[in-house]
Amino acid sequence: MTKDKSYLFLNRLVIITHTGASAYDERFHKGVNIIRGKNSSGKSTVSNFIFYALGGDFINWNAESMRCREVFAEVEINGGTYTLKRNVSTAKVQPMSIFWGTFEEAKNDAINWKTFSFAQRGESSSFTNILFNALAFPEVKGENDSNITMHQILRLLYIDQDSPTQCLFRREIFDYPLTRQAISELLLGVYDDSLYSDRLSLKKAEKDYDEKKREFDNLNKAYTKSGNATTIEGLTKEIDKVKVELEKVQTEITKTKEATTIRVAKNSATRVETVQKELIPTKQKLKDVTSDIYQLDLDIIDSKSFIETLVKRIFDLDNSILTRKVLGDISLDLCPQCLNPLQNHVAEGHCLLCKQPLTTEEEITHAKRLKQELELQVKESKGLLTKKERDLSELRGSLPQWKEKTVQLQKELDLAISESQSSRDNKLDDLLIQKGGFEKQIEILTLQLKGIDLLDQLKKELAELKTVIEMLALTISQRVQQQQANKDKALADINRKAVYILHNDLERQKEFKVARQVEIDFFGDSMSLDGNFNFSASSNTYLKNAIRFAIFFSSLDVDFMRYPKFILCDNMEDKGMEKERTQNLQKLITNMSEGYKDKEEHQIIFSTSMIADELEGTVYCVGDYYNQNHRTLHL
Repeated sequence: MTKDKSYLFLNRLVIITHTGASAYDERFHKGVNIIRGKNSSGKSTVSNFIFYALGGDFINWNAESMRCREVFAEVEINGGTYTLKRNVSTAKVQPMSIFWGTFEEAKNDAINWKTFSFAQRGESSSFTNILFNALAFPEVKGENDSNITMHQILRLLYIDQDSPTQCLFRREIFDYPLTRQAISELLLGVYDDSLYSDRLSLKKAEKDYDEKKREFDNLNKAYTKSGNATTIEGLTKEIDKVKVELEKVQTEITKTKEATTIRVAKNSATRVETVQKELIPTKQKLKDVTSDIYQLDLDIIDSKSFIETLVKRIFDLDNSILTRKVLGDISLDLCPQCLNPLQNHVAEGHCLLCKQPLTTEEEITHAKRLKQELELQVKESKGLLTKKERDLSELRGSLPQWKEKTVQLQKELDLAISESQSSRDNKLDDLLIQKGGFEKQIEILTLQLKGIDLLDQLKKELAELKTVIEMLALTISQRVQQQQANKDKALADINRKAVYILHNDLERQKEFKVARQVEIDFFGDSMSLDGNFNFSASSNTYLKNAIRFAIFFSSLDVDFMRYPKFILCDNMEDKGMEKERTQNLQKLITNMSEGYKDKEEHQIIFSTSMIADELEGTVYCVGDYYNQNHRTLHL
């Protein structure tokens, strides 16, 4: 049985009361799982707990559910085993705690749990990020630029009772067409991973370009209005010109002093002290800036090297996981330390070196956990690297300012030390005023060098972003045709399977027996059959189930679909479907599932109050047959 496509299977569901007792603890299996019992015995409660435990946002708990404290779901995702935990609450968007391993391992380990928020905040990851990563799903944006969450994905995996029969998705109060379209495109696999990534990259590049363009235009406008040069070369020439004028004034001051009747200045020492007091911290600041630049350069080199190492380790882990899947368990014959032959007196399923029990699933789970931790480190490290590079740019931009200020103060100190006398005639005062003006002008122009350096940096970044945007646009354009071809292929397969399910309905709706084409509108959240959608409530329920199960079964055949081979259906006889009709559907779905038994692993969970006689008491059943005196939750 292949496991190349993404899958999500529920292995075990455990619900704990506020007293710490177990209200529900059942194991689920691959294939068909049937939760059965009388009406109002709690079947929908279990379905809602499954939806919630897997990441759905649910607050409409009944009184019995509120007597429970938390729910655990042990799941298998793409070869890894995870235990998910959520607290039962009437507050929306509750976080999720995740343990990499089985429920039995998790309940005795309070240290290795990690808690993630419902939605992504800044650089921190949400539980959707973790589960999408495990499922090999790309990040997808919906309406209002918000990320598609695990809750949104479950809207097309869970057929609930409360949603209208005319709605394809689980009903939402605030629902957006673009979000539904994004969900369908993700699960149908309309885009490949690279196209999703390219679209996100294009959107980010365009946003970065717009922000940097505004910053560049505002800064450039300010410099243009100032009348000063807008290039480093031009500004440097202006500074050199002012320095020449400053030297002329300084020479004239010296000549004036030599020609003037002089007297010893009593405050000459005070002037030296004043300049020294300003020069010392300026030199220290220049030294600090230079040192910070050097240290940041080293940090950036180290960060890039660290990120490259992490990326390589992720690549190696992917290869390791793939190799394990392809080759299976390969025993070591020689000790990796001393190269002596290993003694094979070890029980089957145990490690030859440490003698501990070990299974392929555990190895893959541990590898996937390590991979996700490494990917989180890469994400955080890249964010820190970007900040370091911007800090370095700012420091380099401020360096000329501190260099120039240090040079000017040093010259002023040298002059103050060399002069033990001064004159105070009008000409000298005017020259000193001119000198101060030129020095201030040099200081201002030097400060502008920082802005000019930023302008140049922005121009380079804008040019690079423009190239990136053009390349991404071309790449995306080339793949659009493949997108449409994949969409047509997926919908055609879904149509064939839906029509098959409709044709095999009982003689209740004549249009079903001659069905040719189901029309599915994910954007509009609607469906019809051969242009007709005006059927009875029970037939609408059957049509909806036919389409939703057709999507599920197509995911087992269409290689590019991302629908995770899992479907949850609460009460198949909803909206008044008669016993014979729902039992016929149960047997039909079960027979279709059996056809994939040796081809594609999958999981179907549905509840019913009218289980077919042929299915009752079989391996398909999960738990007891529930009634009002023996409900699903043991409270």
